[in-house]
Amino acid sequence: MKPKARLKSIEKNIAANKGKLNLLHEERQAARTLPAQLTTVHPMLAKAFISPRNYSLVAQGDSWFDYPTSWDLIDWLSNYHGHDIDSIGVAGSTLNDIVYGPVPKNWLGISQSDDTDRMAELINRIDEKKPQAVLLSGGGNDVAGPEFFSFLNNALSKLENPNAKVLDGVLNETFVKAYEDLIETITAKAQQMGCNLPIFVHGYDYPWPDGRGFTCFNLVGPWFDDTFNKKNFPYDDDEAKLKVRYNILKVFMDGFNVMMAGLEQKYPGVVHYVDLRGTLPDRDEWANELHPKKEGFGKLADKINLALHTILQ
Repeated sequence: MKPKARLKSIEKNIAANKGKLNLLHEERQAARTLPAQLTTVHPMLAKAFISPRNYSLVAQGDSWFDYPTSWDLIDWLSNYHGHDIDSIGVAGSTLNDIVYGPVPKNWLGISQSDDTDRMAELINRIDEKKPQAVLLSGGGNDVAGPEFFSFLNNALSKLENPNAKVLDGVLNETFVKAYEDLIETITAKAQQMGCNLPIFVHGYDYPWPDGRGFTCFNLVGPWFDDTFNKKNFPYDDDEAKLKVRYNILKVFMDGFNVMMAGLEQKYPGVVHYVDLRGTLPDRDEWANELHPKKEGFGKLADKINLALHTILQ
């Protein structure tokens, strides 16, 4: 379906579910935590001779925008850096959920909405807020967990890792098409509103696949450890073995980031890619196999904040 036709279908969905969409938004905003607001000019802005500003934004994404029990990217960008953000990100969301799916269950498996889809929720927020930009975060959950199994060759096979053909097919076909559909629908809405709407996307930094999941009881995750064990890449508390795992994921994340940078090239002046790689090189900056600790999220948010100021100023 072409972007304008899909937008028309989405707006019918919005009209039928307006009250529920607005209630869902109010519940999301009420649940956010609050880091202390920055009261001075951030060093990154000072170094670039940029005066701090506060931007009006809409954010859609995964747990990097909605991380339970800790401060995530949105918490830092909104409360520390002072941006006015309507976030509809949901932990556990796949890119497929965000672009094509319904509002998902939360991390406890509890339904949050049974009436509308994620794209309708996003377009509704854009229409209501009329933001200066949109923030997107998605793709990590599509390849983590059980899905990671297909990307990894067994160590005993002596084949290259990760599997280059599988990775290329998922990133440069499935992921690219999903992001294209998402970007072009947002752009169609912006054109309808008579405005330019920059879209900021990011890749992921390099995680440490050491078997840590969400909380000490591993209520969710780990996301890579099981596959690595089944494919004969044990960890066994051996730092050298962990580094082998880490380097495989590094290739994986590099491929993902190259794909995201390609979107910026395809949509010049519309899509702005923020490279977060190398920000958190130390294992103790990560809470688990997929998420940084709150201070780590803060460092990543600083880079996104700089990108916002550089592009939107």
